[in-house]
Parts: sequence; structure tokens; C-alpha cells
Amino acid sequence: MRKENDELSQKILDTAQALFDKYGVEDVSMHQVAKTVGIGQGTLYRRYPSKSKICFSLMETKIDRFMKEIKAYLESNGELPVAVRLRTVLTRVILHFNEDLEWLRVMLTADRLEETKKNVCESPPFDFLQKEIQGLLEEAAEQEGLMPVDPGFTSIMLASLPRADVILYFRDHGHSAEDIAEQYCRSFVDPLFISR
Repeated sequence: MRKENDELSQKILDTAQALFDKYGVEDVSMHQVAKTVGIGQGTLYRRYPSKSKICFSLMETKIDRFMKEIKAYLESNGELPVAVRLRTVLTRVILHFNEDLEWLRVMLTADRLEETKKNVCESPPFDFLQKEIQGLLEEAAEQEGLMPVDPGFTSIMLASLPRADVILYFRDHGHSAEDIAEQYCRSFVDPLFISR
């Protein structure tokens, strides 16, 4: 029974992904997802009580893949200056959010999001990003290339700043994702490092 449930949940997610890609998240209804999968709406709602829950589940997979990409980048580019690696990581975070802005808009406006907002800093993606940033800042401090800041505190602030709702705000006001990433790095990353 567990395997059938897992297979049905995966079929729901795959179908929703295809519908979202074709029509956009806002224009796909839960009824449309259920009908396309070939199940009743009650069955769909027992697994995913809202469209935002489907989006969260789909985003979890993307975030896992993204974290692996960041880890691989950092492991294979250890010879680059810390400032370059940190800029690259944070730029990729912003560009990653940008890929799924419509999904993020749905999730950010979800009624049930309050519980998620409270725990963002305790989530595995945040924890991963914060630890990677802290490691880079500690490396820069050891090389005497970091301004006098606390790497632990600063890494939490840096990891929390590229928020999806803020990125959406800037995008809605005409900024490209690349511009947002560049301005973010100029404002919050570059000043951390001692120019030589």
C-alpha cells in the first residue's frame, strides 16, 4: 500500500509539474490536476490540501538538486578567492529563486504559509546555505582578508537576505534577476572583504 501511495503522490507531482510548465501555476486548478491524474478531488486533497503544498513538494526536489550543485561548485573551485566564491553562491541563490518566481508567489500568498515562515531559519536549505557561507567567511578571516565581522552572525544575515518576496518585489519593479544579484553582492558581500 505504501508503494502505491508513493507512486500516486509522484504521479500527482509529475502531472502538476507538467501542467504548471504548460499553463503557469496561477492558471492551473486543483480540479484540473485531479482530472488529469485520473483521481477524485478528495484523493488529491488528502495528499495535497492546497496548490501551495504541491508547489512546496516540487520545490523541495529542486532545492535538494540546487544544494548539490552548490556543494559541487565549492568543492571544485577552492582555488578561487573567497569573495568570488561567495559572490557566485549568492548570485546562484538569487537566480535559482528567479526561475520559480510564479511558484514562489503562489507559496508566499498561501493561507497556510505562517507555519513555514516561522521555521525558515531552521529549514535544511537555510541551514545548508548558512553553514557554507560561514565556512567561506571563516576561510577569509584566516587569510586576513575579511573585515572585522563575526562569521557566524554575518552568515545568518547573508543567508536570510535573498528572500523570495524581496526578489519578487524588485522583479515587479523592473529589475532583472542579474541586476538584483549584482546589487545584492555590491551592498552586502563586497564590503565584507579587505581590498588588497
